[in-house]
Amino acid sequence: MESMLCPVLIGRSAEMRALTEQLDAAGQGKGGAVFVTGDPGVGKSRLAREAIALAASRGYFVLTGRATESAVPVPFRPLTEALMGAARSGVVPDVPGLSDYRAALGTLVPEWSRPGDGDAEVSPVIFGEALLRMLSMPGWPGGLLVLEDLHWADPETLAIVEYLIDNIASASVLCLVTLRDTAPSAGLDLLHSVSARRAGTRIRVQRLTPRAVTQMAAACLEIADVPRSVSRLLSRRSWPPRSPPAS
Repeated sequence: MESMLCPVLIGRSAEMRALTEQLDAAGQGKGGAVFVTGDPGVGKSRLAREAIALAASRGYFVLTGRATESAVPVPFRPLTEALMGAARSGVVPDVPGLSDYRAALGTLVPEWSRPGDGDAEVSPVIFGEALLRMLSMPGWPGGLLVLEDLHWADPETLAIVEYLIDNIASASVLCLVTLRDTAPSAGLDLLHSVSARRAGTRIRVQRLTPRAVTQMAAACLEIADVPRSVSRLLSRRSWPPRSPPAS
């Protein structure tokens, strides 16, 4: 059975207000980072999609990438995905202030590389600075970088994200990360480190209330109300026992 996306966002007004405020601040040159955390399937990605749509409607430059579960993590996987998406849309890192980083970026995006780039310096600092400058390129009112499932991210990606977060405050850029917080991970460790030095904020996505779940079902089915028996079943399935968040 195909998954169904509710046509309207239910029960997330507070979370969307917080994300909107973050995008507003980025548009005013006050960049930041926000970690959207919670249980698997609780709705983190849906909030990310809403933030992407809002940023796009404002003309922001948007990059998106996702970490994936793998026995052997692929270095830079979510960032490479984000940059490849930029390349597919016709972006070329040849503007002033960014062109000096083209050789480093070319190690991740082949079509940006040129002969002789093999000796380019590659480090989390170089990549992080290049990414920050790309998101701040002239012509856009702001930039949004969305990195999903960072609990599966490789160490190289996390090092770049940490540099980006530490240097984002004066840029018109928002970095939005989605992250499971129900089990230990290096991504969760990064969140704790960032929070400790107040370099980013956290939005913890709670499970929807039974009433909100019923409203969502009605919206998906395009009906005014769902039968009471269905409502009771949805309530039981949406509130099973859960373990506490990882510390």
